Amino acid sequence: MIPNTEQLVKQRIMNQLVTSLIYENTVHYEVSQDDQKATIIIDAGDITYHATVKEAFSFQRLTLQSSVLRCNAKGKYEATVNYAQLLREVEYTFPKNTTKIEAFIQELLQTELKDRQALQYKEASEGDVTLTFDALESYASEGHPYHPSYKSRLGFTLEDNLRYGPDFKPEFTIKWLAIPQQHIERTLATGIEPEQLLAQQLDATTYRQFQQTISAQGDETIDYVWLPVHPWQFDHIVATDLAEEWLNGDIIYLGESLETYRPQQSIRTLAPVDTTKYYLKVPLSITNTSTKRILAPHTIENAAQITDWLKRIQAADSYLQDELQTIFLGEIMGMSYQSPTANTAKQQATYGALAVIWRENLHHYLSAQEDAIPFNALYSKEKNGRPLIDEWMQRYGVATWTQQFIKVAVQPIIHMLYYHGIALESHAQNMMLIHEDGWPTRVAIKDFHDGIRFKRDLLSDMASNPQLQDTPEEHKKINSNSFIETDNIALVRDFVLDAFFFINISEIIMFIEKYYALDEHSQWAYVYAVLETYQRQHPNLPNYAHFDLCETTIQVEKLTTRRLLEDTELRIHHVSNPLGVIAYDDIITQK
Repeated sequence: MIPNTEQLVKQRIMNQLVTSLIYENTVHYEVSQDDQKATIIIDAGDITYHATVKEAFSFQRLTLQSSVLRCNAKGKYEATVNYAQLLREVEYTFPKNTTKIEAFIQELLQTELKDRQALQYKEASEGDVTLTFDALESYASEGHPYHPSYKSRLGFTLEDNLRYGPDFKPEFTIKWLAIPQQHIERTLATGIEPEQLLAQQLDATTYRQFQQTISAQGDETIDYVWLPVHPWQFDHIVATDLAEEWLNGDIIYLGESLETYRPQQSIRTLAPVDTTKYYLKVPLSITNTSTKRILAPHTIENAAQITDWLKRIQAADSYLQDELQTIFLGEIMGMSYQSPTANTAKQQATYGALAVIWRENLHHYLSAQEDAIPFNALYSKEKNGRPLIDEWMQRYGVATWTQQFIKVAVQPIIHMLYYHGIALESHAQNMMLIHEDGWPTRVAIKDFHDGIRFKRDLLSDMASNPQLQDTPEEHKKINSNSFIETDNIALVRDFVLDAFFFINISEIIMFIEKYYALDEHSQWAYVYAVLETYQRQHPNLPNYAHFDLCETTIQVEKLTTRRLLEDTELRIHHVSNPLGVIAYDDIITQK
């Protein structure tokens, strides 16, 4: 019997929940092992949960090979997808926090509702998938492949989700505010003129109308800054928490602009239908994949500075610029509203909630022969279950295409780390594969304002002395994992190993093994070969000693555990590194 949408979603949440609970050692369990599989028995007092899992070569990632069976006190077994019951019953390896458990259950329930809605929409949609970048940004919206609350979008109603979720390919206009300049922190990349950006983004008629509105309502002694606002954020923040400022004329509502936007996978990044215009990343006061989707002011202050820094590095680095031709989508202007009120409650309610980052459009960089695909679309499938990349695999051959993809994907990430000492948070949502008729040629990378990490004294001469804002102590209390600079070398290296290799590349590798029978070990050997080739081409870099990507074990973040404990510290655990296994085998072979 073919499972329906409800069953598919429940099963997916249960699978990702159970495997992550075991993987992160979050619950008490026993293992019954044979040659091919392991049966896990999770302790829940008089009750036990049983599941068969397979351990992948990729960082010991787990996949469920059976239904989850609940065995009650009378010894009766029953298949279950009741994730809420499981979370309430199991015994944890730390003191049980009922409040956190119930909050996590709400995230999972909302994930189920939103994902069912998305799958029903996809099933009802007609026609084949168009393999263009903009189409795939909407189509390949399965969400995080590891995190159980991969589509919670807490704060969105189902109607909001339909109206603003990327899964549903909506197009909508955005609202604009005029705010006194003294209440705005603004950062500009070199050579950027705000008025020119506005004139390019807005049509001439709207631009004049907005100017007339300010003339009619504003104070002629005040300089105003124009700020775009997501329509959902306008209704839920401007019209509520900032209603007093709006009514008093401290904030002027300019109206809606004519250009239309589509939400990208991150929901809060809006792509203009007119690709000559810029992407706008705007905050949404919702929680998705367990993270509040605001834009912290200190990260916006860093956005343009980091862009200038990366562009300066690239201009001086012929390997990066000419050979790899890596695209860094620059964050060229950032603005954030700073509430002038001394009211602590108001400041907390509006923290990071009214802001924008202007980002370069990928289409500004593509040649006529090129197109792009989001990395997570590489393991997405059509409605009939056929991989989206199947035509490319058939045309070029599985091994040939995979080797080229790995080479193109890995080179710029390891070059930035080894040569320049900069780790990029290159998870699937932040990377785009550029290709010519399906053949991988280069990559584009984005989201730098809070997606880099470095140790200052390990930076290259080209990258030396970045002038950036440090993370405020108050923000560290909210999110202990949000920082750019550190003295801990392992946290720099593992930023790459975790986001890029563990979450991003391993998912693609496991997908290719499953659908094309190219085993994981062979694919990780391709990755290892890229590392070795790079080190031969760039010998004696000092950072090889500091950033060993072939350590036997690495530390990765406990994403599920974080939801069950207070977020007061980094939650990490050690797992086997496939590159370390291959490196060890290589050493033994050479001996």
